[in-house]
Amino acid sequence: MPGGHRLAVAFLLVSLYSMAVVFIDNHFFPKRVFQEIAPALYGSVVMGVLLVFRTNSAYERWWEARKLWGQLVNDTRNLVIKMRELARSAPDEQRHRFAQLMTEFPVSLKEHLRGGTPALSPIDLAGNIYHLLKEWLNGGVLTDITLGQLDLHARAMMDVCGACERIKKSPIAGSYKALLWMGMGLYFLFLPWVLVDVCEWWAVPIAFVSCYFLIGLELLAEEVEDPFGINPNDLPLENICLTIRESIDKIMAA
Repeated sequence: MPGGHRLAVAFLLVSLYSMAVVFIDNHFFPKRVFQEIAPALYGSVVMGVLLVFRTNSAYERWWEARKLWGQLVNDTRNLVIKMRELARSAPDEQRHRFAQLMTEFPVSLKEHLRGGTPALSPIDLAGNIYHLLKEWLNGGVLTDITLGQLDLHARAMMDVCGACERIKKSPIAGSYKALLWMGMGLYFLFLPWVLVDVCEWWAVPIAFVSCYFLIGLELLAEEVEDPFGINPNDLPLENICLTIRESIDKIMAA
């Protein structure tokens, strides 16, 4: 479960507060203040709408990132396959160097998106790839037409890099998240007072369950809105990099 410690603290606070509300209401307020549960239902609907928008926005970022890395898998495969067939006259050392650069690119991009310092950045690796392509063009290994076929996929790799950087560097507005947390705080502040007049001690488990789903959804959204990390719900970038490497090895061995 995402944000386990924060969720546990929220459970504890909401449960203790709800029990205190029930105790105070039973001993110090014999006359019921709220006679209907409708206010709590209205508040639940509002919070539900806000959280649906929040989780949808976060999931869209995760899904866009997944599609970009899927595109990277396809472009690396296509580029290596075309290189193998169109640059057969190139020295084997250069061809294997090209394949090695293609293997290193997704690993470098992964480290770059996680704030690490790869040995060669995605830009440096892309520059090395284009350097080889230029050598092959000048040496007659490639023609302008075959270079264009390879450039199509090489350019797409940097497009993926730029799109991932956009997702990484454009988080959901902090003011919106602050407003949502404030709204949830007010909701749980008033919820037990509304429930106690109707549900008595059942107000405690009801508030507990509401806390689990509402705060749990918000913490989940916080986790998936940055899909490039190492949390369980983030993208399996290591597996994707391994898939690319295995695919390239099979292509070059064919």
